[in-house]
Amino acid sequence: MNSSLRLRFCVLFLAALGVACASGSRHAGGDASRPIYFASGKDAVTPDGLHRVKWEPFATSFVRPGATLEGYTAVLLDAVTIAYQSPPRRYAPGTGAMNANFALSPRATDHMKRYFHEALVEELIQSEDFRIATAPGPDVLRISGHIVNLLITAPPEREQLPDEKVYVTSTGSMTLLLDARDSLSGEPLVRVGERRDITLGDGVSQFYWSNPVSSAGAVQLVFDDWARRLRVELDQFKSLHEIPGA
Repeated sequence: MNSSLRLRFCVLFLAALGVACASGSRHAGGDASRPIYFASGKDAVTPDGLHRVKWEPFATSFVRPGATLEGYTAVLLDAVTIAYQSPPRRYAPGTGAMNANFALSPRATDHMKRYFHEALVEELIQSEDFRIATAPGPDVLRISGHIVNLLITAPPEREQLPDEKVYVTSTGSMTLLLDARDSLSGEPLVRVGERRDITLGDGVSQFYWSNPVSSAGAVQLVFDDWARRLRVELDQFKSLHEIPGA
């Protein structure tokens, strides 16, 4: 997915998150124990033909009506992409300036990408339905992850004064877009999105010292949870045998 398409889908997902509770829905049959409810109204259908459904565990899910995941036995993982909400800036030590968008170091950015990949691999290999593939194939599902609207509100420790410690309830937030498509044709099948705070606590009352260890731990918690729920989402859709028509 190129940068312009990624921006377009980010806008679409954020809009969908805002109207998900307000829009209507229509039932489309499927597994009697797990019916599909298609959302209606604005932003219910993506430009490439995916339909928004009311389906947990992600806040926003889109699927291709009539598609099936039943024949896929492996997953090919693309490297995650990362894009800031706005151009990040450097921290001015001693100013106490918060709620800004600070830049991660190249090393921290690389670590974030590695944590994301490792979380997905570790979770997916636990599934009896999927193995990790190294190349496209007729039974391979290709998954692309995009971290967009990344907002780092806690100044990096390398930019703080030697005796300065910053305590936070959250080091920032980010939106995840996950795209699952056929690895040979590139046809999109499932797309999910969700915005999360980057925190070790509940994001409201639990303060902790913002440093490289705690910040990395907060990111890993988010990625581990996203990976677990992606596996649940794929397993649920695969159990439907075929996603019913909208």
